Amino acid sequence: MDLNDKISFYDETTLLIVGSRGTLKQISTPFEVKAIEPIGTIKVDTLVYVEAVAEHHQFKITYRILNKWMPYHFFRVTINF
Repeated sequence: MDLNDKISFYDETTLLIVGSRGTLKQISTPFEVKAIEPIGTIKVDTLVYVEAVAEHHQFKITYRILNKWMPYHFFRVTINF
């Protein structure tokens, strides 16, 4: 593998996540996330489903939730492995 190769850790329907022990898991939409900060009508600790994943020039990754694009850093993936 060339060190200049770009590794993609997401596409529109999947996201590659790192577990607490350093293991990798690929998850597919829809997947559940928990709000860790309020955003729009979503309050802290609310569980919502990610419908799609996309790149954004300012936020790096955005999630489509309730048919609106939101920055990923307002949410935490709730899957444990």
